[in-house]
Amino acid sequence: MLPLQLVCNGSGALRRVSKMDTLQVFLAAHADLVRYATRITGDPAEAEDVVQDAWLRFRAMAGTRVLDEPKVYLFRIVHNLALDRQRRQARANRIFMGNAALMAGQVPSDQPSQQAGMEAKDELAMLRKALAQLPDRNRRAFEMHRFEDMKLVEIAKELGISKSVASELVIEAVEFCKKALRRRH
Repeated sequence: MLPLQLVCNGSGALRRVSKMDTLQVFLAAHADLVRYATRITGDPAEAEDVVQDAWLRFRAMAGTRVLDEPKVYLFRIVHNLALDRQRRQARANRIFMGNAALMAGQVPSDQPSQQAGMEAKDELAMLRKALAQLPDRNRRAFEMHRFEDMKLVEIAKELGISKSVASELVIEAVEFCKKALRRRH
């Protein structure tokens, strides 16, 4: 058996209303409720959520007390929920978006400092100078390994030498460059 409640029938007399009647009131007003909530929230999807929340509250309230004007009461619930959501969103925007510019200014740049940039340029110039001083085979083996991303087997084949000799040429070039950089510091 469906639970019953008393509601005013408009003429002042009370009549019994079932949960099914509250559902009919809600369904009949649904489109109007969504339009109303959309005007307040500015977002149709948000308005749908508001109307669904309103239905849950309306149904719970209708089961506990007599509603003189259920449709008016339903619109009041939608109004209050929509305003609450709008206020909550405005507060969140103030908190999170208001600090966005401030926070963006506090994020460290991934760009190197001017000093680090100058040091890197100096280091690169020293490496170029060191590479220019290397014997041709060492320099070429180093360039193929480090800049062209070639494997030692490929370097050996290209230069017509063994893999172990290619490895030695690259190691000698790396050590020479390291020494050149250490002399700078």
